[in-house]
Amino acid sequence: MKKIFIVTGELSAFNYVKALIPYLRDDFRIYGAFLDDIPGAERVVDSKELIAFGLFESLLKLPSLIRAKRRIAEFLRRERVDGVVLVDFPGFNLKIAEIAKTLGIKVLYFISPKFWAWGEGRVEKVKKNVDRMFVIFPFEVEFYKKWGISVTYVGNPLVDIVKPSKEKKTFYKEFSITPPLYALLPGSRQTEIKYLLEPMLKAVKGLKGTFAIPVASSISRKQIEKTVKNINPNVLLLPESERYNLLFHSEAGIIASGTASLEAAITGLPHVVLYKLNPLTYIIAKKVVKIPFVSLPNIIAGEKIVPELLQDDVREDKILRAFMGVIDRKEAISKALKERVTSQLHGNALKTLADEIKRELL
Repeated sequence: MKKIFIVTGELSAFNYVKALIPYLRDDFRIYGAFLDDIPGAERVVDSKELIAFGLFESLLKLPSLIRAKRRIAEFLRRERVDGVVLVDFPGFNLKIAEIAKTLGIKVLYFISPKFWAWGEGRVEKVKKNVDRMFVIFPFEVEFYKKWGISVTYVGNPLVDIVKPSKEKKTFYKEFSITPPLYALLPGSRQTEIKYLLEPMLKAVKGLKGTFAIPVASSISRKQIEKTVKNINPNVLLLPESERYNLLFHSEAGIIASGTASLEAAITGLPHVVLYKLNPLTYIIAKKVVKIPFVSLPNIIAGEKIVPELLQDDVREDKILRAFMGVIDRKEAISKALKERVTSQLHGNALKTLADEIKRELL
């Protein structure tokens, strides 16, 4: 049986791979770098060792990144793996692509590095080391074709994944929710929690209704509980498994920029997007980012549909003002999200991706 090695970094990529592996495990022996164990695959590296957010945070992780890279290189060499599937996480995965290519291993890449946002400096590295690029946004196809890179739009996995598991009435009753319900998603990275959770909690303190946080498994629940207790003890903490129920059954939300904002868009949830980095990282990013928006819904739409608060604007007074504005316009925002964002995406992405992987490697 042929062998593949899959590398994931952050929670969203891990969740995609968890859903992908059932399509592959009958045809391949699967190994990888994962956040947790996955049935049908063997975890060689713990991805929690690799995750950082921002330039200076990444420097602190450097020893762990070097160890993990060495461990993966040794494994690929020893096990004579037939293919690697790299999922997002470009800072690390482009190095693994280079290693795999030198070993004569076919390299498949799922979820494009955001070159269309950060500039084209590393596209040549992709062209040299990646055999196929599988993208999740239609506008990315033209970008890679321009560079002569083999690219396929497979759909967006969130279209299939982001579904409620409970009816609204059942969900409200189970968690004793007093309407209106609002979603707070401060992120799944430690640095996002550091920068976003406190101002988010302060902004909504005293507002009527229920505010709820689905606590990401990559974050310490005790840490969240302590901060909530000290600032806004009325906020409800939910298991991560209730994330999509919360997004579907809420009236509006305040959400960290990233995958969560696109998940919210798919549910039609009006929301405010927050984005904050280490100040020096932000100064560097501001000079190199090539697009006018940071949130995926606005990038896909090509216009500002949901408000974005960046860096020094992530303050409780500005968050509250933006949030109240979203509530006032929630029907119009929800309609725009459906017409300008989700209409451009299609599902069945992971099954399509699995078929393409089999076509390449079997």
